[in-house]
Amino acid sequence: MNKKETRHQLIRSLISETTVHTQQELQTLLQRNGIHITQATLSRDMKELNLVKVSNGESTHYETLAISQTRWEHRLRFYMEDALVMLRVVQNQVVLKTLPGLAQSFGSILDAMQIPEIVATVCGDDTCLVICEDNDSAKACYETLSQYTPPFFFSNK
Repeated sequence: MNKKETRHQLIRSLISETTVHTQQELQTLLQRNGIHITQATLSRDMKELNLVKVSNGESTHYETLAISQTRWEHRLRFYMEDALVMLRVVQNQVVLKTLPGLAQSFGSILDAMQIPEIVATVCGDDTCLVICEDNDSAKACYETLSQYTPPFFFSNK
């Protein structure tokens, strides 16, 4: 298990066993357990772990928002049907062109799905660049994403 996986496992444990009200509080708990990270890294970890702040009426605290893989796939299929303009492999990348304002939504969904071929996503207003390790990974990613496109969708490979 690498450092990030170990840190994520500890964060999950701390959130489930302790009422954590702030990022600073979580960072302090991690430090007590020998994990020293920056606030920026902790923010990224919290996003990747789907931690959300919830209210119990008197105060707020963090919990894990559990969204199943099937639900993410359903959401991707919905976006592909309604907002995808182009899907294309370019070297070690897959380019998704979307309707204006929706590229970041695609990126968030793809990040949450944790598709193995995807190294990172970089999104603007109407373009989501999916970065893969190499051309073969990009082709495999394209094939995976193509499964979510509607039957009438045509794209250049």
